[in-house]
Amino acid sequence: MQPSKIGRVLSSDASLQPVIQKARQINALSKLCFDFLPPALARLVQAINLKDRQLVLLAASPAAAAKLKLLSETLRKHLSEQRAEVNSVSVRVQPVAGNVPEVTSRGPRQLSVRALRELRDLYGKLADSPARSALKTLLDHQLKQ
Repeated sequence: MQPSKIGRVLSSDASLQPVIQKARQINALSKLCFDFLPPALARLVQAINLKDRQLVLLAASPAAAAKLKLLSETLRKHLSEQRAEVNSVSVRVQPVAGNVPEVTSRGPRQLSVRALRELRDLYGKLADSPARSALKTLLDHQLKQ
């Protein structure tokens, strides 16, 4: 496959070579991250920079960022095993319109008749406790719906 015209122009300009090399390095790290992360999370993440051996990832939502932060040390170890020169992983959030699945509102959930009956029976058997009080609140809420 022949390089595109823009690819040839970029490759021929020596002053752009450091930028092109950095972009290739970040792209390679991004692919390693994509392969490591669960697919649903990987779609919400993008590697955007590598500076002083710190990989900066951009998450499309706060929830994705939280999951990434939990996985960051394991991801760093995985990248090291792949011979990537990464000492740490930092995560930033930048929601992107259209890339984050919308959260749809769910209507109130109804328990089945059998489940309600079982919970009422359980409520009758429990001694006074926070659990019994919480169960009463749940039953009252279900009866109002």
